[in-house]
Order: sequence, then structure tokens, then C-alpha cells
Amino acid sequence: MGYISSVGLPLPSLAAVLALTVEIVGSLALLVGFGTRIAALVLAAFTLLASIFFHNYWGVAADQAFVQQLMFFKNVAVVGGLLVLAAHGAGGWSLDNRQQR
Repeated sequence: MGYISSVGLPLPSLAAVLALTVEIVGSLALLVGFGTRIAALVLAAFTLLASIFFHNYWGVAADQAFVQQLMFFKNVAVVGGLLVLAAHGAGGWSLDNRQQR
């Protein structure tokens, strides 16, 4: 909550609970392949927003900018992977696939 407060986001307690819920439920959904497309889109949006707020390399001191830029673009790559998953759906062993049969 302290880290969330440090970047100026409102309601840090609620934001922390929301972040944990999105990360845990979304990850489990991807893991078992349930609601894969929706989970991937939610996680992609969450990751992009978190990157903008918490890895703003354009707004930190020069000695910290490299690490923040590295983390930002790593997260952008993760967003790309999540969008591919959202576009193509889960694999053959997923719960989504079993429901389609």
C-alpha cells in the first residue's frame, strides 16, 4: 500500500486488494484455461496501466531511468504475449476447449 501511495494513486488499500485479485484470479484462469480470452485482456490492461504508473522511466532521475525503462518494456512484451493469447485462445487441454466440445 505504501508503494501505491507513493505514486499518488487514490485509495491504496482498495487498489492493493484489486491488484491482488486481478493478478491471482487472472493467473489461475490462464493456468487452467478458463475464460482465457477475457482473463488475458484484463491482465494485459492491468499490466499496461501498472507499467505506466510504476515504471515511468520518463519521470525519474537519470541514474534510475535505465532500470525503470527495462522494466517498462519487459511489461510491454508481457502485454504483447497476453494479447496473442487473447486473440488465439487457450490450447487443447484448457477448460475452454472442453466446454466447446
